[in-house]
Amino acid sequence: MSAVTRKDQILDFVKKNPGHHFRGIQRALRVSTGVLQYHLSTLVRESNIIVRDINGTSCYFPSKSFNEDQFKVLSHLRNRVRNKILRVLLDGEPKPPADLKKELSVSSPTLSYHLALMTVDGILEKVLTEKGTLYRLKDLGMFKGLILEYKESFADKLIQDFADLWSE
Repeated sequence: MSAVTRKDQILDFVKKNPGHHFRGIQRALRVSTGVLQYHLSTLVRESNIIVRDINGTSCYFPSKSFNEDQFKVLSHLRNRVRNKILRVLLDGEPKPPADLKKELSVSSPTLSYHLALMTVDGILEKVLTEKGTLYRLKDLGMFKGLILEYKESFADKLIQDFADLWSE
């Protein structure tokens, strides 16, 4: 019986937690920078994982095929603030920025920045009404599918609760 290598641990983590960035992997596995850089570059070179630049951040994915929108959704879910925004929008109802701001306790510039990133990436869509702009998830079905497939990789309770509800 062979021991599990550090490289195997990293590959297993990326397969179970697609879309994590370097520091997220490093924190989760408690591995030094040099060791992680070495093994990630080896796994990329061997085509076991792929790295995608999404909004200036290198995100790591298993080599199984994801479409462009899935890459983006998974990477946005790994960002703390964007994850919170997406959780609030999980019910599928459009919400105004003021409601999101109250729910998330973030500054207006921070909220605007993250809403703009996800709108440009096609994760959110703006709904214009006479009362103002609302935001909602663009493809709730694809979003639900990804959460259900990778629910164990999301530590927060709300996403776990939605995944349990959707799988019934």
